[in-house]
This record gives sequence, structure tokens and C-alpha cells, in this order.
Amino acid sequence: MERISVDHEHVVGADYSGLSLVKFSAQGSTFEKCTFDRIKVGDASFGAGTEQSVYAGCSFDRAALTFLGNFVRFTGCTFHNARFVRPSADYLEFVDCTFTGRITGLTLNGAPPDGQSWYEGSLRSFARQGRPEPAGYRELVLRERNQIRGNDFTGAELVKVSFRFGVDLSAQKLPAGDDYVYVPDAEAAVERALAALADDASEVATKARRFLERALRPEIGYGQRQLLLRPKDFESRKAVPADVLLAADLLRSA
Repeated sequence: MERISVDHEHVVGADYSGLSLVKFSAQGSTFEKCTFDRIKVGDASFGAGTEQSVYAGCSFDRAALTFLGNFVRFTGCTFHNARFVRPSADYLEFVDCTFTGRITGLTLNGAPPDGQSWYEGSLRSFARQGRPEPAGYRELVLRERNQIRGNDFTGAELVKVSFRFGVDLSAQKLPAGDDYVYVPDAEAAVERALAALADDASEVATKARRFLERALRPEIGYGQRQLLLRPKDFESRKAVPADVLLAADLLRSA
């Protein structure tokens, strides 16, 4: 196993496929048409340091990726059967990427959830190290939006994949079928579903209300206007709980 570190380089056509790495680190670098297929990385900092790294037209098919780093953009890349383990989602960007096969554990944030706290903490860290604030760092950390658009998930099975903090799902191509419930107007749909349950005192209705209030309402409060719900993500003992199925049916109707 080895380590690869790329610092402020422009890499074109490199083939990293099949490598098993302890660490991959890139800072302020650009990768074009590079192949990362089947790569296994214990600590993958594709966007390390205080600058953004960009991957354009690269493939990450069947890659096993543990952590992705902070400041990284993927544009026009492919992720076929890729596996993501605890990716840092605060500043990840995906533009015009294609996902197929079983995609697990990915979280996409439409905006940095707490950029001001991050920025202030970084300034304190720089001061302790006697370092000046890096050029462009403030704009990078305090940006209002992450670019997440034009991505194609139609050929993917999304397993515990989360869209949060205002990802515009209308700007993506989403998987269809009975496994998913797409809610284009999440706030109105959840309120209608809760209203439909208001006079039902049964145990399953009570749990369905709790699911809507505790699992979905907070996502709306954090700016998510559309929702993509996969009831199988809430399976227990290989069965989807009745309250989740009831909530999903009400959202479909709404």
C-alpha cells in the first residue's frame, strides 16, 4: 500500500485504477480525464488543504472511497457502483456527473451548513500556526451555494443517499420506480400528510406522524424544497416499518 500526494499540479490522463492506497491527497490541483476505477483509498483527501481541487471527465467506477476531503468539485465524472464511506459533504460539488449501479452512503449538501463557524475556526488555527489567511480562502468557505446540478442518477440504486441543505432535485435526473417517492413540493406535501393523519389515533398513524415530523420536517427547515424518499432505507429486520410505508403512501398522494 502506498501514499500519493498531488500539490498544485495539472494532471491529464493519469491512470490510478486498481490501486490500493493508504492515502490519496490533492491540494489546489486539476485532474482531467484521469481513471480512478476500482481504487481503494483508506483516507481519500481529493480536496485537501485550503484550495479547491477539480476533477473533470474522470472515472471513479467501482471505487471504494473513504472520506473525500473538503474542497473538491467533480464535473462530468462517472461513478458506476462507487462506494462512499463518511464523505465530508460540506463543500463537495458535483456537476454533470453520472451515477449508475448501487451507490451507497453519499451525502450532497446544496450549501455549506455552517460556513461562518468553519471560517472562524480556521482563522484561529492559522493564528496559532503563525500563518496568514490563504488568498481566496474566505470566498471559498463562505460561499452561499455548492454547485450540484445536471447529475444523472437514473441508472442508479441510491442506498442511504441524502440530499440536504437546498439541493435542487429538479436540476438532477433522478431514479424512478416504486422504490422511490419524489416529492416536488416537500413542505406542502408533508403538511397535507400530517393533516390526513390528524384524527387517526392508531399506533401506526402516531408513528407515521413522528416520522414526518422528526425525519422530514427538519430537512425542509434546512432549506430542502424537494425530497427523494427511499422507504427501503428504513428497513428493520428486512422489512420496511408500517409507519414509513404509510407516510410514503400519503406523500405519493400529496
